[in-house]
Amino acid sequence: MTAGPRERLVMSAIELVRRKGVAGTGLTELLEHSGAARRSIYQHFPHGKAELIEVSTRTAGEFMTARLAALVDGRPTADAMRAFVEQWKGVIAGSGYESGCPVVGAALGRSEAPGAADEAGTAIADWERVLTASLRRDGADDAIAESLATLAISSIEGAVMLSLAGQSTDPLDRVSGHLVELIERHTGT
Repeated sequence: MTAGPRERLVMSAIELVRRKGVAGTGLTELLEHSGAARRSIYQHFPHGKAELIEVSTRTAGEFMTARLAALVDGRPTADAMRAFVEQWKGVIAGSGYESGCPVVGAALGRSEAPGAADEAGTAIADWERVLTASLRRDGADDAIAESLATLAISSIEGAVMLSLAGQSTDPLDRVSGHLVELIERHTGT
């Protein structure tokens, strides 16, 4: 089934925000990338670019939350973190070191799309919730589980930015090693 203009616009917004951020993603480029007609934006997103970026951030956040939940399902959190970092390495290297996290891109674009930044906050809180539950299941106490979840997300997202800036996935490898060590120490896995 072929995606309609709304879906193409959302997917294009995700991709362009990953590469250029909110401020660097213009309506003309969104239309060119998606192949949608100009009227499609206002037909599907009456409040324009800000609404489109908000919906695309929610979509990307929900996808990433589901992906993270699938990774921790039935396996130790430490193993899930290794797998999550490997996925990020593939995304970053596969994009020629041009694509980061669309949710972080939206969080940084609050001045242009405040609703998208709010959606980014919701997504990140969901990621923390998923990781906290997994860490608790693995034996970490509540306070440690919450702080390790926050540390994991902020470390991986920071390493994604360092990897893009340095054109190398080495920062992700270094972060992954220490995260896994901390998780194993606090969960006994």
